[in-house]
Amino acid sequence: MELLTLPILIFSLYAVYSFSVKPVGAVICILLASLVNAWFVVLPTVKIGLNIYIHDGVFILIFISAMIRIFFMGQFRYISPLWAIYGLLLFYGLFVGLKLNGTNAGVDFRDFFYYWIGALYFMSFAYSKESLDKMLKYWLLICSILLLIVYFRLVAELLHLPIAATWIKADSGDIRFRVINAGQAFLLGMSIIMLFSRYLIPSVIKPSKVITVLFIIAVIALQHRSVWAATLFAILSASFLPSVKPSNLLSNILVTGLLGFILLSPILYFGFADKILGMIGKSAERATNLTEGTFGDRVKGWLLIMEYWLQSPFLSKLIGDPFGGGYAGMKMFPHNFTFQNLLRVGALGTFIFYSFYLLILSKLYFNIRKNSEDKFYSALFFMLIISQILYYIPYGTHPELGIILGIAASLANRRIVTKNNAQNEILQNSQYFLNTPQNKNFKLIKH
Repeated sequence: MELLTLPILIFSLYAVYSFSVKPVGAVICILLASLVNAWFVVLPTVKIGLNIYIHDGVFILIFISAMIRIFFMGQFRYISPLWAIYGLLLFYGLFVGLKLNGTNAGVDFRDFFYYWIGALYFMSFAYSKESLDKMLKYWLLICSILLLIVYFRLVAELLHLPIAATWIKADSGDIRFRVINAGQAFLLGMSIIMLFSRYLIPSVIKPSKVITVLFIIAVIALQHRSVWAATLFAILSASFLPSVKPSNLLSNILVTGLLGFILLSPILYFGFADKILGMIGKSAERATNLTEGTFGDRVKGWLLIMEYWLQSPFLSKLIGDPFGGGYAGMKMFPHNFTFQNLLRVGALGTFIFYSFYLLILSKLYFNIRKNSEDKFYSALFFMLIISQILYYIPYGTHPELGIILGIAASLANRRIVTKNNAQNEILQNSQYFLNTPQNKNFKLIKH
């Protein structure tokens, strides 16, 4: 382990420099960590008193980079006060929780930390069309590898290969072919939104519909019904945007559906997909039952949480319970991010949280109405934010969601910059690290 100390230190210093200058590397590292977690099923860890996960190391570096950008690179003015207050409430709950509940508070806080610091970091950048294109390209590339993993596992489970026992054992449910978890499936769902949005906005390069259909088939086969809903309704939300014609949206949905049927027809004809289709039908039937099964159990849990919250002291109602103390007497998460927020940051934090989301949505919408130059990314991130809000009904947050939220917050408050201005900002950020005490007279390039 000692032999790895120097390489890890060198890599960490370079990563902090790279992340502080531009965000593309951070996007790649977050998504690659998610890909590694998906491949190994059981999350790889390093035992150092506590279990340290891959995302822990990535987000510690992102945290340092975010602090450098905010307090030393002059990006403080671009940080949303609402998001800053929400973060203060989270850290207050952590510090009190560490005192009362020990390391359990840190474990409970982990996902909130990934999400909050990720959004803080990504909102500290201004984005050009070229930089957004590059990040979108890497997102789709890495998620395409995840897509290959999904298809490999679907085939392996269909053929009853021994390796399938690895992910079947990891899934506590009784639904077959659910070969990755909901958070990983949501990455594919967001990829569908990214691909599909390009068919709706004029003057953008249209991706292959075959690739889009392959993503859609995988998400349907995975049977995470919440991901179905979050993806579909986010795409349908585009019909409310000024830049999208409802007829164009409908025609592309129909064409995509027809292409999917054509691609699947040989598999359907020879009966290879009967088992998967049977499980999909069973999942869809369960989705309509709101009193029994998984959804019914979640509703019962939510009612218990509301009863617990209403009986809590006023301060707990206002700013939440400390981290690490369980959720209304239950050890498991509430399977609803609103209730999770209510118990951790109280009514005040929950109100601030959704006010922040609604503010972003409204600003993106009006940006689309007023900005005739580039409506694509404002429309895309409007759809992605809608998908997050819907996903939070049955689930919590994940490390990758901070990427989307942070970029959306930046686009809501700043116009997309030109390529030259973006390059000047990268150069200016790089020069910050060269502006040592021995070089005080070094002047940064202004733009």
